[in-house]
Amino acid sequence: MRHQVGWGLGLLLLALAGVAAVDAQARVVVETLHSTALRGNAIGDSPDRAITVYLPPSYDTQVARRYPVVYLLHGATSEPGEWFDGSYQGMDLGAALDRMAGPGEFIVVMPAANNRYGGSFYVNSARFGRWEDFVAKELVAFVDARFRTQPERRARGLAGQSMGGFGALYLAGRHPDTFAYVYAVSPCCLGFVGDLAQAGARWRQPLGGWLRAMAMAFAAPGNTAPEAEPPLPFTATPDGGVERHVAVEATWKRYMPLYRLERDPAGYRRLCGIAFDAGLQDQITSVTAGARAFSQALDRHRIAHAFATYDGTHTDHTRERFETAMLPFFAHAFASAAAPKACAR
Repeated sequence: MRHQVGWGLGLLLLALAGVAAVDAQARVVVETLHSTALRGNAIGDSPDRAITVYLPPSYDTQVARRYPVVYLLHGATSEPGEWFDGSYQGMDLGAALDRMAGPGEFIVVMPAANNRYGGSFYVNSARFGRWEDFVAKELVAFVDARFRTQPERRARGLAGQSMGGFGALYLAGRHPDTFAYVYAVSPCCLGFVGDLAQAGARWRQPLGGWLRAMAMAFAAPGNTAPEAEPPLPFTATPDGGVERHVAVEATWKRYMPLYRLERDPAGYRRLCGIAFDAGLQDQITSVTAGARAFSQALDRHRIAHAFATYDGTHTDHTRERFETAMLPFFAHAFASAAAPKACAR
């Protein structure tokens, strides 16, 4: 998916009232966004980021039409191309979106957020650069300027899987003036629960993978040495216990959506739709426990949302959740976007 690609659909009949059927073809294009927010980051990542954009079948034929946009964030060590190449149970995201052709079509924008540590976590980071500003400000402005979008909050949604689910819930609560809807698939790292609890197994294991990337992303300002081991909120002790580091824990809580919601639910209350899911057998136990805790916190603050669990692990139902839950959520949300009063603000 690194070059412009034509997406073969065959013949598509659009049976809109009073309009003759036309042949139409969706497109997937890859643009490059030079980011000011990522320029000069401590790990030397390029500020030139590939942006994969799905344009629906009617985009090139209905030239006066404007479209809602879903910003879809990938997980750690992943990339947008994996949603198209069958990596997840044979899923072809373009084909799944093509099947939704018609009045409910929308654009999907997928930024490449990987780095040599496995991922950015989509936050403004002392080490990785200002990824929150990149997505919520630069990327939205870039897409609105380059494509025929509906440039308003009620026509924008955030979605993501795993690390991307974390990013979607984090950014949605921080930027309700920009995004109206959010759906997180198997969102990781929402709080210190499950294997991320103080007594959890993660802190007794060697630091690596997504946990190291998260620790790097959450490192406090001033702690920018790219090769230095990032501080952790909990560390194992020689006697088999776990030591708590309160200052680091507090820094991580500034990012984790569960605590952001508890501190200030106003941003989440302004959203027009919130949904997320988790597999009951997810091997990253903080995913299911965190999603359940986040749902309970939303309930305590009387914020409407949808939370679903299913029999499955971290990625073995990705195709099903995308095709039967996440994509229909946005199609329905955009079709009824004029109805909720909150969406008019």
